[in-house]
Amino acid sequence: MSNKQNDILEYPLPVDTHLHLSLGGDPFANAQLQLAAGVAVVRDAGDRDACLDAVAFPPALTVIRTGPAIFKKGSYGSFLGDNRELSLSEKIAQTPSSFVKVILTGLVSFDDYGKIGPRQWSLEELSEIVEMAVAVGKKVMVHVNSDKACRDAVAAGVHSIEHGYFIEPETLLEMAAKGICWTPTIAAMANQISDPDKRFSATQLAIIKRNAARQLEMIQFAHENGVKLSIGTDSGSYNVPHGKTFLREMELFVEAGIDKAEVWRIATDNGWHLLGRQGERRLKLSRNQPLVALLQQSRKILAKP
Repeated sequence: MSNKQNDILEYPLPVDTHLHLSLGGDPFANAQLQLAAGVAVVRDAGDRDACLDAVAFPPALTVIRTGPAIFKKGSYGSFLGDNRELSLSEKIAQTPSSFVKVILTGLVSFDDYGKIGPRQWSLEELSEIVEMAVAVGKKVMVHVNSDKACRDAVAAGVHSIEHGYFIEPETLLEMAAKGICWTPTIAAMANQISDPDKRFSATQLAIIKRNAARQLEMIQFAHENGVKLSIGTDSGSYNVPHGKTFLREMELFVEAGIDKAEVWRIATDNGWHLLGRQGERRLKLSRNQPLVALLQQSRKILAKP
């Protein structure tokens, strides 16, 4: 919302739609880092066997949990998935919010450009999962990479695509037509370029850079063609620290060619919309303020009793 007379823009508080409080340190401490960064709402995208059930998070931070991710035993995802002996319908029904996290594919390879870890669910199986979730009033966010798997996820009726590396423009256009949100988690890839622990070879770094560059191009295309984007950091993953990665993700959206004020809207309005909620507390910013001003003002509001 813009006041044309003095060009003041108004937003709700920032939302991180995809992170992992159970990874990268103590969950409570990770939550405090989010608050210290000015993030007001987070959607936790999977905790192994509901390990976050016993955590009393800071009251100033709204934590929306998807609970243990739905994955196939023996496939990628056991570290944040549901390993309990429950039926698929029981796992879906017991998720602690209105969101279910499903893992459809493995990780993006750093050794072979375009290669993705094995797929877990067929189109028919994923469609059944979505139907079961919708039947109990829940929406599905799906961890997915590769265009074929993304297209199948769209066909299955998922509500948001998480990561989505190697997605093609045609699939993004279909997402725009169906109102499916995309959380591209670009910082989780781009952060690896710095390689602070010297984990990657020159060949791997070249592939990582190529992966990140392509994702930035698709973010720009998605925005220009009406795909609903959200800021999700994947914080808790390797070299993706809690708190400060939110600003990093916004900066990368700007690098993708999206106007700063539009990035603010994506980081706030879009996040609240995706979560089906309305933010009552508001931020007011002028167009000439830097990105960090959004988080600085939010931090002050969150610190008030």
